[in-house]
Amino acid sequence: MDNNEFNEYNQEPRQYPRQNSQRPRKRVSKETFRKRQFAALCVIAFLVLLFVILMAKACSKKPSSDSSGGDAVPAESQTTDVNEEASTEDPAATTTVTTTTTAPIIDPSKAGAIKLDKYTVYLEVGQAPALALITEHPDGMEEADEVWSSDHPEIATVDEWGHISAVSPGTCYVTVKSAKDPSLEATVKVVVAGEPSLEQTANNTTTTTTTKEPQSARAEAPAPSKINDPKAHYEGDVLIVNKSYSLSSDYNPGGLDPTCSEWFNKLVQGAAEDGINIYLSSGFRSYDYQSQIYNNYVGIYGQDTADTFSARPGHSEHQTGLAIDVNIIDDSFRGTPEAEWIAAHCYEYGFILRYPEGKQSITGYKYEPWHIRYVGTEISYALHDIGPDATLEEYYGIDSKY
Repeated sequence: MDNNEFNEYNQEPRQYPRQNSQRPRKRVSKETFRKRQFAALCVIAFLVLLFVILMAKACSKKPSSDSSGGDAVPAESQTTDVNEEASTEDPAATTTVTTTTTAPIIDPSKAGAIKLDKYTVYLEVGQAPALALITEHPDGMEEADEVWSSDHPEIATVDEWGHISAVSPGTCYVTVKSAKDPSLEATVKVVVAGEPSLEQTANNTTTTTTTKEPQSARAEAPAPSKINDPKAHYEGDVLIVNKSYSLSSDYNPGGLDPTCSEWFNKLVQGAAEDGINIYLSSGFRSYDYQSQIYNNYVGIYGQDTADTFSARPGHSEHQTGLAIDVNIIDDSFRGTPEAEWIAAHCYEYGFILRYPEGKQSITGYKYEPWHIRYVGTEISYALHDIGPDATLEEYYGIDSKY
């Protein structure tokens, strides 16, 4: 190795220009830049929307100063006005009646509210009653505390067990409350369609004479036609259906017997002449519907108690199409002018009070002042001559026992 080479290796390291250590930036295309802008705007919009939703929920949970408790809807939301107009044509004049129905709105999702299996019922005049079942009682409420009521009984009535019966076309509201705590309640909207009720027909009938026809001069009501059912039991021309005698499960006349319906119309008109309003609350019931009613009562009260006021399927007079429950179907009907008129005059139209007071050991059922049965005037007068509380079981010497 020569000196030149030695000097070359022993000399100071040669200084090279320092290079930039950063990587050169890539240019972003306009299309990529727009996509990034759009994505950023979407994120911002989502955050704003999320903020608005959270604020709305927070505001909706704020308690209202008008509410007395946590179970009720604020007072300003508790009523809805429904206006209905019913026009009745008369040869002399036309009258328009406006009915304002106030509908209490109870939120079934609220804790402590009474829960029902339905909150709207659609019925037709003459159709079998609909049953509103309570599926859940609030804490502190029992079945015995149920209090049912209708805000317009001239449109639909309800009994103490929640059976809703159509009376005349219109809309009303049925409410169930706790007797111990009236703030616990639930409401069913009832819409009734169909022909005007029997009492409306009577009220709208034009009277052509001012002389009242004597009760004794009324035409004789014939016995109803015999039915075609192999299980049917007759005493003379009278079909017997009680705890001892039943009908087949497939027997279904589809409604009231025509003769029974005709003479009930006459009964309604006769009551109207005396200033009494009588209307049909429950007529024909099928075997299946009676089974539903009876099983519901058994589930609530037990079979022994249910058998005192509800017929087992096949043993109900309502399946014959010859039985009618009038006006209010519960003990509050007892002693009313309507109940007294029925007891005193129904026989004149071929009907009998089927379950008189004090005859439970004979008929098998407790006193029902609302339940009448069509038999024709031959039998109705015969029973009346014996006494106002005479029964078919006593007249024919038959039993009524399961």
